[in-house]
Amino acid sequence: MKIIEIQERTQSLLEIWENSVRATHLFLSGPEIEQIKSYVPQALEAILHLIVAVNENESNRRALPPVGEGAPRRNR
Repeated sequence: MKIIEIQERTQSLLEIWENSVRATHLFLSGPEIEQIKSYVPQALEAILHLIVAVNENESNRRALPPVGEGAPRRNR
């Protein structure tokens, strides 16, 4: 496993978030997840240092869910 900092906030991060929430937050309905999902891109942009673990054993090197919280981004 390799730890890296994500520079670009891509659609795949949103998919990782959604898959993780659907797997772990069984108390949320589909419409509730969709409503929360609309805020996630903005929240991801607010993280100054987004750190993820990459499984080096897989040929497609998929990013795993973030392993820690990031610091808020400063205004640019």
